[in-house]
Amino acid sequence: MVSAFQSLRIHPDAGDPELAQQQSRFNTLVEDVAQWRAALAEWKERIERYHQSVEPVRRELHAAWREWVFALDHASLQPGLSRAEREQLDEMVRETAAALLQWDDDAGIAAVLARHAEEPSPAPSKQETAAEALLEDLVQDWEQQAAAAAAQREARAAQRRAASVQKRRQQEEQAVSQSLRDVYRRLASALHPDREPDAQQRARKTALMQQANQAYADENLLALLELQLQAEQIDAAHLASVDRRRLQHYVTVLQEQLADLQAETQRLESEFRAATGLAAGRGLQPRKADRMITSEANRLRGELQQLRLQTRALADEGELTAWLRAVRQKG
Repeated sequence: MVSAFQSLRIHPDAGDPELAQQQSRFNTLVEDVAQWRAALAEWKERIERYHQSVEPVRRELHAAWREWVFALDHASLQPGLSRAEREQLDEMVRETAAALLQWDDDAGIAAVLARHAEEPSPAPSKQETAAEALLEDLVQDWEQQAAAAAAQREARAAQRRAASVQKRRQQEEQAVSQSLRDVYRRLASALHPDREPDAQQRARKTALMQQANQAYADENLLALLELQLQAEQIDAAHLASVDRRRLQHYVTVLQEQLADLQAETQRLESEFRAATGLAAGRGLQPRKADRMITSEANRLRGELQQLRLQTRALADEGELTAWLRAVRQKG
């Protein structure tokens, strides 16, 4: 709603530099909140597209890896294999099955893994076990004592900090809540549908009132101000007449909303980076994610096709031994 944001812009008061600074800050925050809301919407759209485009292929690939484990298990039973080849297959089964079990508690895969488990190491002697237990107890006692002392120091420091800021924080929160409440009450008074005789206007005000209720529940000042614009309660002149104290409360609310929008947008970007294997960071533009989503889906399809071909090849003893030899040579 670009026109609405433009209408929320205050022309700074040249006669009052301090107020003008607050008004400029308000203008900047309104623009920033609008931009980050748009960015958040774009990232939500990309995340949804990623799930629709990539996740189905990923599920197919997971199922194919599961079939791969069973195929390796079956291949290891072929009578013509050497001991080294069986051990090679055992290692492949253990590696792939363990990876699958990290994602899913699969009883079938767990059973295959158990059949290909390595020989257990010799159990330690009673003397070794007792010595290790004693050392572990000593270390644990020391760590607990150190942690308790650190926790006590931190608790005392936290209490001192809390005592010094609690009162001020309560006052600020009360003032901010009052600003939101005042805007909401004025809006509710103007939009109350029971006071509107015209049926069409009553329906319009009912819809706006529902939006106002949601915006107030979300503590979304900007949405409330936008609704006031739609209800024709405020304009630039109205905002310019707001006193310094109330304007500062508006600024505080918008700062909090901006921080929330930035944090959620960055969380979605981090989620996308992790899903696609990108390094952690910030600043990835949502439009660039489109190409990456397509590329990731194509990459997974290629991996799926190759895995299915390899799985079919395991059924042929000649192809199996040739493939195992090639793997050993590469290793």
